[in-house]
Amino acid sequence: MTAGTKRNTIIEILLLAFFVLAFRLAFEGAIPFFQNHFNLNFNEILTGLLRNYPLALLMIMLDLLLVWMLVRHIDYGEKPMLRTMLEISGLLVIAFCSAILMKVMSPQLQGTEDDSFFNYSFWYTALAALFFNMIIIAGMDIYAYYGRVQKKALDLEIGKKNKARFQYQQLKRQLNPHFLFNSLNSLDYLIHTDADKASDYVRKLASLYRHFLKVGEEETIMLKDEMDFVRLYVDLLSQRFDNSLKVTFNVEEEALEKHIIPCSLQLLVENATKHNIVSKDKPLEINITSRDGCLVVSNNIQPKTYRVSSTGVGLKNIRGQYLSVFQKDITITNDRQTFQVKLPLLD
Repeated sequence: MTAGTKRNTIIEILLLAFFVLAFRLAFEGAIPFFQNHFNLNFNEILTGLLRNYPLALLMIMLDLLLVWMLVRHIDYGEKPMLRTMLEISGLLVIAFCSAILMKVMSPQLQGTEDDSFFNYSFWYTALAALFFNMIIIAGMDIYAYYGRVQKKALDLEIGKKNKARFQYQQLKRQLNPHFLFNSLNSLDYLIHTDADKASDYVRKLASLYRHFLKVGEEETIMLKDEMDFVRLYVDLLSQRFDNSLKVTFNVEEEALEKHIIPCSLQLLVENATKHNIVSKDKPLEINITSRDGCLVVSNNIQPKTYRVSSTGVGLKNIRGQYLSVFQKDITITNDRQTFQVKLPLLD
């Protein structure tokens, strides 16, 4: 919970405490007034109200609806003044409507000499309904508040677990012997054929691992930095696949200033080369574009003839990180011709 959220929660609690105190003072003054001047007994009014079972059930349902709507649209700790005023207003409306229904359903209320609809008996009934509904809403609020606290604590633990798992996968990728083996084979070939290209290859490989180490603890990274990293990664893959890998970048300038999960784009490119044939006869085409607040990565599907072991852990980790950090999910589409993944972009 952030400092601002804690401050708002304290303000909200103080406002509710002030309202409860004010209601208590008014309540303690109102009961003797009605009893002494109009011979109305609060216990009898409240008992009559609760004995009307359909009305009592309706009040409880309205209380539940009020709390549910507030929790859904204005969480605890957010806009405390507005939330408190809406809750008090809803409570007053429920009490007033309950008194009207009680008057209509039970016209023979303990009355006074005043035969008007909105007489003192009516307002005393509204006061009893207000007292009853305030207790019900207070209980529901306490239950909902602690439920939200427990949910946030659980989400925090899940986020920590997802982050730890994602960092572990990043560490495995840093030390991936398969990638390193292929890179060294490509480097060995270049050393004997083109020393300048070999030197350039070594610098790119060093930059690649430097980036891995740099973003190991980061939750997000700017898209333009991730794009630079992926271009470097694609250059290394092009040496390995002899330019049979075609990667197209078509990302809007404004999207480059947004953030994504580190190495998520690189992992999608890696998965595409892992699960598909990449050859001169069947070049693999990967398109990276930005659309509707997302980074869209798609590739043509041409599965390898031999079975590639896959647990889907990479995509699961990316999804877990997005749900934890962005509270947004990634979108995966497979129509047997094109495989597409949408990564949400964060401002």
